[in-house]
Amino acid sequence: MASERPGESDRFDETDEWLSHKVASWVETYKKSMLTPVTLTIVATHQPIGVAAVAEKITAATGWHVTERGLYRTLKRLQDSGLLASTDTIAPRTGAKRKNFSLTSLGTRYLSGISDSLVDLPNSIR
Repeated sequence: MASERPGESDRFDETDEWLSHKVASWVETYKKSMLTPVTLTIVATHQPIGVAAVAEKITAATGWHVTERGLYRTLKRLQDSGLLASTDTIAPRTGAKRKNFSLTSLGTRYLSGISDSLVDLPNSIR
């Protein structure tokens, strides 16, 4: 078994911690930027769709856990931007109010525009 030099283990731990932080930071930035096209694609595919179903489909498609608050903020921002429209409905069993979302014509055009610019890494470079 090779012996470590004094302080070598500490430097390795610091490097691992730094790297872990950098990766986590990049992933969070990526998730935030990709949440819009993912959400719009899900709504376009399954419209009209409720908030709970959007959350389930985001997790199923990406493996990401989006907080309820974060998802509501994203949906509100997209609606305020004119990309989504919502209708209030009543849940059949409980009578609770629900919002169903649909893509607007502007949202369809926006999704088309950003979809053309998304990058898929080819398997040959992975």
